[in-house]
Amino acid sequence: MNGTSRCRNGTGRRGSSIGRLRPPTGFLFLLPSLVIVALFSFWPLVYSLAMSFCHWRIVGPPAWCGLDNYLRAVRSPVFWTALTNTAVYAFVTVPAGLVLALGSALLLNRRLAGRGAYRAVFFFPVLVSMVVVAMIWSWMFSEHVGVINPILRAFGVEPRAWLADPKWAFRIIMGMSVWKGFGYGMVIFLAGLAAIPRSYYEAAEVDGAGPWQRFRHVTWPLLRPTTLFVLVTAFIGSFQVFDQVYVLTRGGPGYATTVLVSLIYDEAYVRFRMGYACALSYILFGIVLLWTLVQWRIMRRQA
Repeated sequence: MNGTSRCRNGTGRRGSSIGRLRPPTGFLFLLPSLVIVALFSFWPLVYSLAMSFCHWRIVGPPAWCGLDNYLRAVRSPVFWTALTNTAVYAFVTVPAGLVLALGSALLLNRRLAGRGAYRAVFFFPVLVSMVVVAMIWSWMFSEHVGVINPILRAFGVEPRAWLADPKWAFRIIMGMSVWKGFGYGMVIFLAGLAAIPRSYYEAAEVDGAGPWQRFRHVTWPLLRPTTLFVLVTAFIGSFQVFDQVYVLTRGGPGYATTVLVSLIYDEAYVRFRMGYACALSYILFGIVLLWTLVQWRIMRRQA
């Protein structure tokens, strides 16, 4: 018995020592992925931060300039125009998309004939590449070959170059973005609505609550965590808008549709002022981080 117990104890000690060897083994399995992340994510972040304090035109060595790139951005009218356009885009498309997503989710959460088909139709634009959607909308609003001008001409409206008009180009970009993206929020809200117990609505109906009161006192409070997620992700995406602007207008006419990311692209790959582009990128990062923290504090406090 003593020998058996000693063997068991020895096996237990060997097992525990083998268990202590497992974490390094697991780390070795993770090492290739960690190396890839470090090389292609972490190192470019650190290097671009260093380059934001330098004058660098890619072809030559970088020259240290301190805060000159950041001060240049603050003094640049083009930067403030791009920042204003980005803010307008974010604070128009995100609320509009949120209202459409929540409204369609509430509608399609009911028992309707063909509900699954309607959900698929609303979500389908999310699956299509933004570049493809932007090219289709560019053709639709083309002055000569698009389908919008012939339709409007039938109602007595004169054709125009929509994407060359400073008043309409940015509106078209925002409308297309809302149409393409609200289906994603709709699916998230549908998941949030499915998680609300039916007993809450039954208790509200017993108390005599109408549809609006049930939405205000039951649905909306319980959807606040879902709304926080949709708002944060939507605002982060809206501040990084680029594809539709580049395909539809290239930031024009003039700077009417120039946003921060398109300005960063032009500075880096058109004017080859890579140091200045890195500084603009970190300014954008700071804006997104600050606004995300503000949203988080407000929505968490309300929840």
